[in-house]
Amino acid sequence: MVTEAQPELSYGWFSFKPKWLQAMNNCKCFLFIAVMIATIQGLYLSCKAFILSSCDLSALRDDREWNYRHKSSNDISAILLICFVSFYGQFGDKIKWIGYGAIITAVGFFMFTLPHFIIGPYQPVTTLATAASRAVQECVVKNNTSTTETCFSGYESNRFYLVLFCVAQLLMGAGTTPLYSLAPAYIDENLHPKSSPVYLSLFFAAAMTGPGLGYIAGGAILNNVFVQVTQPRALHLTARDPRWIGAWWLGYLVTGAIMFLTAILLLGFPRELPGSAKMRAQAIEEGHLPKRDNKLRGKWKDIVPATSQLLKNITYLSNSLALAASSLYGGAVSAFIAKFVVVKYAVNPGMSGPTLGAIFLVGASAGIVFGGFFVRRFNLKKSCKLSAKYCFVFALLSAWTAFLFMIPGCDKVNLAGVVTPYHNSNFQNPRSPVAPCNLNCSCSLAYINPVCGQDKLTYFSACHAGCAKVTGSKAYNCSCIDSGANKTQGATATKGFCDRGPGCKSYHYFLLYFSDCDAEQDCCSSRTLGFMPGPILLGWMFDVNCLFWGESCGRRGRCQIYDIWKLSVIITVFGCVMKGLTVLLYFISFWFCKSSYDEEETNPKAAENDQGKTNEDFQLSTES
Repeated sequence: MVTEAQPELSYGWFSFKPKWLQAMNNCKCFLFIAVMIATIQGLYLSCKAFILSSCDLSALRDDREWNYRHKSSNDISAILLICFVSFYGQFGDKIKWIGYGAIITAVGFFMFTLPHFIIGPYQPVTTLATAASRAVQECVVKNNTSTTETCFSGYESNRFYLVLFCVAQLLMGAGTTPLYSLAPAYIDENLHPKSSPVYLSLFFAAAMTGPGLGYIAGGAILNNVFVQVTQPRALHLTARDPRWIGAWWLGYLVTGAIMFLTAILLLGFPRELPGSAKMRAQAIEEGHLPKRDNKLRGKWKDIVPATSQLLKNITYLSNSLALAASSLYGGAVSAFIAKFVVVKYAVNPGMSGPTLGAIFLVGASAGIVFGGFFVRRFNLKKSCKLSAKYCFVFALLSAWTAFLFMIPGCDKVNLAGVVTPYHNSNFQNPRSPVAPCNLNCSCSLAYINPVCGQDKLTYFSACHAGCAKVTGSKAYNCSCIDSGANKTQGATATKGFCDRGPGCKSYHYFLLYFSDCDAEQDCCSSRTLGFMPGPILLGWMFDVNCLFWGESCGRRGRCQIYDIWKLSVIITVFGCVMKGLTVLLYFISFWFCKSSYDEEETNPKAAENDQGKTNEDFQLSTES
C-alpha cells in the first residue's frame, strides 16, 4: 500500500495522484496495459501484410518499391535505437521510455493514414467515361496499337506518398523499440523471479495475439469496407472483383487512437512499484537473484567495453545469431504469408484473415504461454545449461516446418501468351498477353482481369481474348479463342480464372505453419540480421519468380502472375538453410554454455526455500 511518505511511488500524472487511482498501482495493471500496447503493435504488423497482398495503391504500383523501401524502414529506426535504448533505458525511468515511445508510435499510425486523405478518391476504371474503360473489357479495334489509358500524372510519378509511408514506419519502429527491451526488465524488477516467467510469457503472447486479431479484423475490413467507405454511385463492387480496394487505412486510424490513450495510462506508473525494493532484497538474500553489478551506470564510455565483453562470449554470440537466423526466416515469412496464400491457393486476403488470426491466437500465443509455465516449472532461470539445451531441442523439433511450403496448391495458370502460347501462334519475345489477334484492340496491361476461354486457357482480360462483346460474366465473339469444331459461332469466355484443381483447398493445412512462428524479439541482432533483411530477401524471391509484370502509363507495375512452383521451392530451400543454421547455432550455445547459475553454485538457502516458499513468494510478488 502506498503511503503519504512515498508520493514518488504513487500512480498518477504530475501532482494528480488521488487515492482512488492507487488501485492500478500494481504489476497486474502494468501487465494489462503493456499487453494492450504489444497487441496494438502486433496489429499493424498483420495490417502491413494485408496491404501488401490486397491493395494496389495508385502511387506505388511497383512491388519492389514497396517491398524494399517501405518494409525495411520500420526496422532501420529500431536498429539505430535499440542498443541505445536498451543500454540507457536500463538505468533510467523505464516507464517514460516506454510511454513516450508509444506516443511516437501513435503519431506514426496517424501519419500512415495521410496518403488516403491526400491522394483523393479512388476511381475504378468503370467509372471513367473514356474508351479506356471499354478497352479493359472489350476489344475495340483502333487505328494504332497504343493503349488508350488515362494517366494521373499527379500521383503516378510522385513519390511523396512513399516518403510518408517510410517516415511513418520509421516512427513506428522507433516508438516500439523500448517496449520489448524495457517492459520485460520492468516486470523482472518488480516481480519475484518465480513469478516473472509467467508474466513475461503473457506479455510476449500478446505480441502474437496482436497479429492474430489484426488478421481477423483486417480481413473483415478489407473484405467488407470499401476504401472510400461508400462506393461511387451505380457501382457495386465486391471483394472478389480485381478492382476492389478495402479500407486499408481504417485500422491504422483506430489503433493509433487506442495506442495514444493507452500510452497516457502507462505514463501514470511510478519508476518502481511499491514493495519491489524489499522483494528484490529478499530474492537476492535467498539466492534467486545475483547481486547487481553497479560498475555500469549508463555512460557513453561503458558501451564499448560492455559490447566487447559480450562479443567474446561464445554462448551469448551463438544464441544471438541463432535468434537472428530464426528472425530472418520468421520475419520474412510473416511479412509475406498473406500474399503467398493469395498467390498459391487463390484465396481472397479477406477470406484468409480468420484462419490466419485463429492460428496466431490459438497456436503461437498458447505456445508462448506454455513456454513461460515451462520455464517456471523446471526453474530454467537458474540453469543456463538447461535453458540452452531446450532451445536446441525445440529448434530441432520445429525444423521440419520449412517443408510445409511444398504442400500442393492450385494448378498453374495457363495464361495465354505467357505460360501457354495463343491458338495457332508462337510465344512472343518477351512473353506477353499481346498477340497478333488482339494487337489492334488497345488492351490495358495495368492489372489482370482474367477470363476463361472455352478452350480452357486463361486470358489476361476479355480484351486480350479478342472478345467483341461482354455481358455480365460472359464474353462473346472472342477471336483469340479456339472455337473448336463449331466455326460458325464465335468463341465464348467466362469471367475469372479457369479451374485450377483441388489443390486450392489445401491452404488450411498450410496455414498450420503459423503455430510455429516466433514472437518478434526486439534485440539488436535479430533486428539487424533478421527482421530487416528478411522481408527484403523474400520480396526478391517473389520478384525473380514473376512471369509477367503489369504496365501502366509506360511504367512497370505490379506482378500479375508468378511461377508458384519455383517460388515454393526457393522458399523451402531458404527455410531449410535458416532452420538448419538455427539448430547448429543453438547447439554451439549449449555446448559452450557454462552453468554459472546452476543449483550447485547458488546460495544453498535458495534450495531450502524452493519447495516451502513457492506460494508465499508468488503471493508477495503479485501484491507488489
